[in-house]
Amino acid sequence: MSRIFINYRRQDTEGYVGRLYDHLLKHFDSGDIFIDVNSIQPGVDFTRALENAVSACDVFIAMIGPQWLNATDEGGERRLDQWNDFVRLEIASALKLNKVVIPVLVGQARMPAPALVPDDIAPLCLRNAIELSHQRFAYDVERLVEAIRNSVSAGFALKPQADMPTLRQKESALKSLRLELVDATESPLYRFRSENRAFPVLGEGSPDASIMFIGEAPGKTEVEKGKPFCGPSGEVLSEMLNGIGLRRADVYMTNLLLDRPPAKRDPLPEEIDFYAPFVDRLIEIVQPAVIASLGRFASSYILKKFDLPEQRSRISDVHGMLLQARAPYGDIHIVPLYHPAVVLYSASRKEMLRRDFEKLRLFT
Repeated sequence: MSRIFINYRRQDTEGYVGRLYDHLLKHFDSGDIFIDVNSIQPGVDFTRALENAVSACDVFIAMIGPQWLNATDEGGERRLDQWNDFVRLEIASALKLNKVVIPVLVGQARMPAPALVPDDIAPLCLRNAIELSHQRFAYDVERLVEAIRNSVSAGFALKPQADMPTLRQKESALKSLRLELVDATESPLYRFRSENRAFPVLGEGSPDASIMFIGEAPGKTEVEKGKPFCGPSGEVLSEMLNGIGLRRADVYMTNLLLDRPPAKRDPLPEEIDFYAPFVDRLIEIVQPAVIASLGRFASSYILKKFDLPEQRSRISDVHGMLLQARAPYGDIHIVPLYHPAVVLYSASRKEMLRRDFEKLRLFT
């Protein structure tokens, strides 16, 4: 699944956008195609609001018609020259966030020269465009759909399988890290663990997994068995994995906290600070191609760790996004997801979670 943001100016390409939208619905879910930004409330920084809206997309389509370059307002001023022009702000945000930006030409329009547009959107003019002609509209849209899918899947090479000596080395490193966790008496949750005769839960799965899942914290069932995601949330997670052809043994599962906090409360900052180095070392050992963060706490930590622009965004804005990041061992992707527990509280969100999990199929 791909989230598509369509940028356009009504006086220039509105008729074409409606027609394009109808054709895209044959290939993509309506909830994954964004045409108009929702109304921005008074007092809200609209530049930030537009950037947040654009950040939620995988592919940004810039519709360019005959009046795109020279459209003016009531006072005769060119709209693209206005600092608060929505079309300009959205394009500038997409370029700044390194989104896949595809110019789409309609009405026999041509790509303008970079010198004719403001500097913050000049790179758009260097992108290869697709033309939607009136005579071959359906055919041209098929080409656009293919370009969208190819752009999203580009660069998702499968992680090469580790050789046996490397695999043994990873298994040994995980064992050593688990022993450190067991003996971590300075942990803010060690006393609660001891009083309840519970186990710490480092993680489970393939030590050379391509996909690593990071949740919030182990629950009661998990600390009784010493395994992550073996309660009700784990059943949902297993179902989601089966839906994309994966087994639990194919991935690595862990949490942001590696001990259970009392009273099912949120993780405390000092708890996150203590366990984060363990999680960081897990990432270094497994070296996943993609990290799927489950829920707002894990997503917030991972987005900040890799210093991604979306680190200030809410999970409701970034869930299901494919974000590129750089790890010490190479390029990786981050996919924030809702925690599987969301399905336990709201069954209607199951299909949304299933659609988001489809993004992970690229790494299988």
